[in-house]
Amino acid sequence: MTTTGRPAPVADWVTIPELYSDPFPSFERLRAEGGVHWVPAIGRYLITSYDAAHDTELDQETFSANEEGSLMIRAMGHSMLRKDDPEHYVERRAWQPVLRPGIVKRTWTPIFERNADKYLQEFIDKGPGADLVWDFASPFVAENLRAVIGLHNATAEDLQRWSTTMIAATGNYADDPVIWAKGEASYNEVDAALDEMIAWHRKHPDDSLMSALLRLPDYQMSIESIRANVKMTIGGGLNEPRDAIGVAAWGLLQQPEQLELIRSGQQTWDDAFDEAIRWVAPIGMYSRQTTREVVLQGVKLPAGAKLGISLLSANRDENQWNDPARFDITRENEGTHLAFGKGVHVCLGAWVARAEVAATALPKLFERLPDLRLDPQDPAEVGGWVFRGMTKMPVQWTDKTGAASSTAAPKRVAIVGSGPSGCFTAQALRRQLPDAEINIIDKLPTPYGLVRHGVASDHQGTKEVAQQFSRLFEKQNVNFIGGIEIGKDLDLASLRSAFDAVVLANGLHADVPLVVPGAELPGVFGAGRVTRLLNGHVHESRTIESLGQSVALIGHGNVAMDLIRLLAKQAQDLDGSDIDDAAHEALTDQLHTIHAVGRSLPALAKFDPVMVRELLDLKDVAHVVHGVGEQSLASAEDARSQVILELIRQPRPAQPRVTVEWWFGYSPAQILGEDAVTQLEIAQCDGLETQALEVSGVISAIGFAAQEGQQLAAVSPEARESGRIEPGLYVAGWARRGPRGTIPSQRTDSRELAETIVGDLVAASKKPGRKALEGALAKSTSYDGWLLIDAHEERNAAVGRVRAKITDEHELRLIAGSALSLPTERSIDDAATAAAGGPRTAITIAFGTESGNSELVAEELATHLADHNDVHVVDMAEMTAADLSADRLFLMVCSTYGDGELPTTVREFHGALLRDRPDLAGVRYAMFGLGDRSYHETYSRGSEIMDEAFTELGATRVGDYGRHDAGGRELAPALAITWADSVLASVREGAANAGETTEESATAGFARV
Repeated sequence: MTTTGRPAPVADWVTIPELYSDPFPSFERLRAEGGVHWVPAIGRYLITSYDAAHDTELDQETFSANEEGSLMIRAMGHSMLRKDDPEHYVERRAWQPVLRPGIVKRTWTPIFERNADKYLQEFIDKGPGADLVWDFASPFVAENLRAVIGLHNATAEDLQRWSTTMIAATGNYADDPVIWAKGEASYNEVDAALDEMIAWHRKHPDDSLMSALLRLPDYQMSIESIRANVKMTIGGGLNEPRDAIGVAAWGLLQQPEQLELIRSGQQTWDDAFDEAIRWVAPIGMYSRQTTREVVLQGVKLPAGAKLGISLLSANRDENQWNDPARFDITRENEGTHLAFGKGVHVCLGAWVARAEVAATALPKLFERLPDLRLDPQDPAEVGGWVFRGMTKMPVQWTDKTGAASSTAAPKRVAIVGSGPSGCFTAQALRRQLPDAEINIIDKLPTPYGLVRHGVASDHQGTKEVAQQFSRLFEKQNVNFIGGIEIGKDLDLASLRSAFDAVVLANGLHADVPLVVPGAELPGVFGAGRVTRLLNGHVHESRTIESLGQSVALIGHGNVAMDLIRLLAKQAQDLDGSDIDDAAHEALTDQLHTIHAVGRSLPALAKFDPVMVRELLDLKDVAHVVHGVGEQSLASAEDARSQVILELIRQPRPAQPRVTVEWWFGYSPAQILGEDAVTQLEIAQCDGLETQALEVSGVISAIGFAAQEGQQLAAVSPEARESGRIEPGLYVAGWARRGPRGTIPSQRTDSRELAETIVGDLVAASKKPGRKALEGALAKSTSYDGWLLIDAHEERNAAVGRVRAKITDEHELRLIAGSALSLPTERSIDDAATAAAGGPRTAITIAFGTESGNSELVAEELATHLADHNDVHVVDMAEMTAADLSADRLFLMVCSTYGDGELPTTVREFHGALLRDRPDLAGVRYAMFGLGDRSYHETYSRGSEIMDEAFTELGATRVGDYGRHDAGGRELAPALAITWADSVLASVREGAANAGETTEESATAGFARV
């Protein structure tokens, strides 16, 4: 650009009222006259052509954002939008991490989805005639923004008021004193809210912008800069996505044929979003100021000239788009809109807005209200030119309230306990009762029970089942109600009066005590207490005594094996765990000898061989076996005897750090000591021998029982078998069968129990559900509170640890209490409703699982593939050979159980295949196996067994063999999605090579994945 050019033409015919009501005729004339004008009404040069606006975006040295006397600075403070680099870059960089695409997808999109469900339901409840913008879009976006910023002490209504008034002040070119007064009031209210939340976020950081910014040093982001940028975010972060929702819906409802293109899969919601913000740019104009004399598109501008860059006009430039005044989502090879800006000031919130509008609000709105339409008797209105959007948008739809009221009310179920049995029961009930209100109540503020506080800290692969359970709360409309103890905060009778079915799945938490003399001495612990200490349980005292130099562990079950392993490990051996390091150090700081005492010989012991095999890998740990000899073990054929034989034959370290003394066939006789444990006397079970072990602590791992005061109904033998105490009251997990069974076995039990419950629920529900208990539940925590706790713990994990568990219940409740008022009733996501029309591929995803990990993978694959394919998900436990048809592609996902076996639920299907030997010629399948690579011989063996059977019977495996290592860093669902895509690409390539080109081809749909 040179300094020669013509003077700017004066557009004294432009008026602010005309710009507000309909600026586009004025913009069209201004563009035709060159696109750069002096406009006296607004006291600045108005830039209206695409090329002129684009030029200013890319030259911040000449066209400065740091305008003197800026209305935005007056209305909101000096934010990054009114700064140039390098000052702008420092603040922008500080803002970016929380708004990156990956964070938006993982952290914010689930919140957006739940908020959309909540506010869409409230909108529908208002009935036809409700305003789409003010009754849905505005509160929905405000609640999202509250979450992203971290303004836990404000309401959605607060943010709507603040945004509206501060945005009005930012565009107050008419200098209206009333607008300034309202803007100033909001400015001060935001400062007051920030004062409180800045202090809170310093103590309780979360995923929000506030917490992220406060972690930065002052030279990167001062408090005043935080204030200004938060106000800027409140303004733009609310009005832009709100107006995009309104304008996109307005355009689609005026041209329903374009909506049908989206429904048929020919266009996308992203297309509608981008066209909407081009057609009516939410940020209509922003300011710039020249730093020198310059020529812009042939017009000479003086130094210090104040400019108004009109994106609203630039986005309708005839030189960039054909018929730009037309809303058209099918545009291709035309201009790139400037709604998000260009250059260094490109919108930071673009990914958030896209996730809110295109990925969430629009698809949910038109799915829930398929016949949504504009109200011809009450037309929509649009206004603004600095910011433009729908000012009024009443809509109509077919009100089905009357029809719905005549049907049976949905069943209402309460499950007490959020451990595996409770979550598996909820999962099974959700499949059979898709419309039911299902609530999981737990006395802890956090979910997952045994998974969080009982599974060994270094068995993170087992704890991953919580990822599967999270879908209950995030996708399947199940409510988590934490911090409520039945029998204390809420009695069982009240619970039963509110729900059609109540399931007691609250487990057994007390250790069965040793019944020997001296068992009451200090230094005698229960295995449950030690496990909970190592797992950071909030109800365990943090005053932790050392186990001393030598400890006796009574019992040879898997709990005992876990404790031997954890106590024998050093801190550096626990990388990748969520161990409570303070508890581990306190318990083991002096420990060098562990006596493992059990009454049975190896063949009849209760441990799983794989648990003992893990002990063989411990560094500098020696094993000494008593009560059974090498010769007798060598002649035994059972797996338990063989693994103990491996212990005997393992070379002894030269200087063992810890020695494990194994005592088979011995029982404790008495514990000796005056003020503390000093000795344990054990007796051989045949009575021939006794041993006196010098110990400083004793841990009893002989079982679990109900805690004193625990709310448990009497369970008869019949109830233990069926799970039904009486119609309407049921029992699950250890509360049902006693302290036996693994996490996988709870899944099988829960499916059977769900069938029993559903069979009992025959009458229409007349129970009020959780609404009747709102007073009692006032102090409860929600799943959204858990998300904040989860993020806090993961963020504060020490090096080598996956989380740092909060062990103070009060602190947990405070953090959970900061959870936003996210919805408690969420719509069920049935794995992405497939778009109508277009070629579709028939795919069956079949899973075989014990604890549910393969099921989680199958559900994620279904979500990934369902948009353009006919996808069914089936449990192999329910399959027969007749289900294996040649017209479907089978994606088999199978875990490995025990010593390289098929999951127990799959064995019947596998056995029937080998027994009946059906001809599977023509059946195509791909295989994905889950396992643990540390078990070299059995890694992914379960899937291989199924693969061998399919191949033997004539089926054809396609694509690569997929595998997931539970001990690795990659998540199984993500790895499986990559595998599935490669399988489909392979099949597509094979079909192309074979000359298959018709849409009727069995693989025609693969190209759409």
